[in-house]
Amino acid sequence: MINITKYGKEKGVHSVPVEYLKSWDYNCEETIWIDIYNESEENSVRILKNIFGFHPLAIEDAVKHFTEETVHHPKIDDFDSYLFIVFNGLMEIGKTFKYKIFSLSCFLGSNFLVTLHNEKPDNSVLTSINSYLNEKTFRKGPDYLLNLILDDIVDRYYPILDKFETEIDSVESELFKGTPGNRTLLRILNLKKELIKLRRISSYQKEILFKLTRGDSDLISMEESVYYRNVYDHLVRVADTTESYRDYVSGMLDSYLSIVNNKMNEVMKFLTIIATIMLPLTLITGIFGMNFESIPFLTSDFGFWLSMFLMFVIAVSMLSWFKYKKWI
Repeated sequence: MINITKYGKEKGVHSVPVEYLKSWDYNCEETIWIDIYNESEENSVRILKNIFGFHPLAIEDAVKHFTEETVHHPKIDDFDSYLFIVFNGLMEIGKTFKYKIFSLSCFLGSNFLVTLHNEKPDNSVLTSINSYLNEKTFRKGPDYLLNLILDDIVDRYYPILDKFETEIDSVESELFKGTPGNRTLLRILNLKKELIKLRRISSYQKEILFKLTRGDSDLISMEESVYYRNVYDHLVRVADTTESYRDYVSGMLDSYLSIVNNKMNEVMKFLTIIATIMLPLTLITGIFGMNFESIPFLTSDFGFWLSMFLMFVIAVSMLSWFKYKKWI
């Protein structure tokens, strides 16, 4: 699907068909935004190459994720007349804390913005941007429009972080108030895995936004760099929160291992006490079970009960001693 929005002083903001691109060039006074998603690689390459003449390497990176189940690492390249930016966004998966990554490729020029992304059409990350499609937005230029898009992508990190927090609270309750088992361990490891991935994504993205805030390119005005700095601050908070969550989950993993070890020690201590008590009792039964004719009380009517009484006294004495020494 290819959506083209054009802004001109005479007609304002309105949609135009793809055929309009045949008459477009870099010297046009109108500002256009071309949004490409769920489109074939052939049509995308034809627009990027024939209409805009973008660099082949940039085109390859932009359309690569259309056909492959992968995402491109964030990057920014300055080609003088335009900037090529790859930014990664997140999509929530149901009500869980898990998420899916998608790539957003952007070509930013003085009078145009081309975006390509590969998330599902019914969950397009740019749907909410339609509310910003007005003359005021386009009048500020494509760099301001790109800022709105990146800001919207970064804002979508926060609901996912909230779900991480909910999951962490749930695991913590299960860890300290319930009976932690293998299921708890799997939940902790899944949390740690997803947080490490989110931390890596946010760290890469910070570098991209930091370069956009420095004003190195004439395509990003100093006035708009302030807005990019605001998005950068949001992403820094996301990265810091992710890092703190990761440290907290690592602490939960250590707590889980400590709890399991403590329970194992309790079991081993209980078994050791039982074995220690049984040792003298086994000795007594072994002595009276020897094949000698002259064993005291062997023929006595009270021999069995005497040995049982002796074993009972020894067991109670040992238990009392263990309790006195606070071993149990």
